Amino acid sequence: MLKRMRVKIREIYENVVVTLLWTMCWLLSILPHCIRYGVLSPFVAFVLRRVVHYRYNVIVRQLRESFPDKSEAEIEKICHRYYDHLAEMIIGTLSLAAMNDRRRRKATEFNLTEDFHQVIEGRNAVVLTSHYGFWEIALNLYLVAPKHHLVVAYRPLKSTIMDKLYKRLRNNREVDVVPSSQLIRHYIANRNGINGKNIVVGLISDQNCPPTKGCCWHSFLNHDSLFFDGGELLAMKFDLPVFYLELERIGAGRYCHNYTQIYDGKEEVAPHEITERYVRCLERTIQAKPEHWMWSHKRWKNRPKEGANFYNNYKEQ
Repeated sequence: MLKRMRVKIREIYENVVVTLLWTMCWLLSILPHCIRYGVLSPFVAFVLRRVVHYRYNVIVRQLRESFPDKSEAEIEKICHRYYDHLAEMIIGTLSLAAMNDRRRRKATEFNLTEDFHQVIEGRNAVVLTSHYGFWEIALNLYLVAPKHHLVVAYRPLKSTIMDKLYKRLRNNREVDVVPSSQLIRHYIANRNGINGKNIVVGLISDQNCPPTKGCCWHSFLNHDSLFFDGGELLAMKFDLPVFYLELERIGAGRYCHNYTQIYDGKEEVAPHEITERYVRCLERTIQAKPEHWMWSHKRWKNRPKEGANFYNNYKEQ
C-alpha cells in the first residue's frame, strides 16, 4: 500500500513538472521567429561556446579524427559553427510546443524523387535519417504523404520527466512514437495499416550503436563504425522500399527534406548492403557541411574486437 502511494505521488510530481516545462516551451514557441532565432539562439550559442564550453574537447577531438586533412583553423571554424547549429536545435526543439500544421509547412520544403509517390503508393516504406540538421522536423513527412501514417522509433531517455516532455513535444495525430525495442513488434501488429493508412517507418540510424549480434562495422568518417541494421532487417523481411533522408538547412528553423531511394524492396542485395548505402549517403552529407551533425555526442565509444564483422572486409582493401 505504501509503495503504491509513493509511486502515485511520484507520478503526480512528474506530471506537474512536465506540465510546467511544457508551459515554458509553449510560451517560448509563441514568440516571433525573429526573437527566437535572431536573439535567443545567438545568446544560447554564446553561452554554450564561451561560458560553459559545452563538450568542447569531445567536439574538437572527434572533428580532428574524422577530418585529419583539415587544419586546426578549419577545425575551430567548424566547431564554432556547430555551437550555432546546436543552439538553433535547442530553440527549434522547444518551439515544437506550438508547432501546428501551418507552422510546419512554413518551416519545411520537400525535394522528392520524381517517382517517390509511385514507389510508396499502396505499400509500407522505411526512411533512414540521422542526427543531421533538425531531425525532429523529419516528422513533417505526413504533410506530403497523407495516405501514410508515420511510425518513428526513439530511444527512451533516462530521465522519466524529460522522456515524457519529449513525447509530448513530438505528439502528432499522424505519428506514432515507439521505443526502438518495440518497433518490430509494433510494425508486425500494424503492418496492414493504421487508421486505414499504410505505414512509413522512420529510423535515426546513426546512434552510438553497441556491439550486438547481426550488426556490422562500416568505414565511416575515418573510423570503424558500428551501425544499427534495424531498417535493413525490416526492409528485407517485408520487402519494403528504403529512402535516405537528408535535412538540409535553408534558413533559421527552416529545412529542406531531400529524399533519395536506396532500395526498391525487390533488388537482391548482400547482407548489410542497404545499411552501407545509407552510410555512404550520410558520409557525403556530413563532409559537405560537417557543422550540422551532432558532434557533441560521443560517437565512437566502442572499438571492434578480433573476429568482428566488417562490411566487405574493407579493412583489407
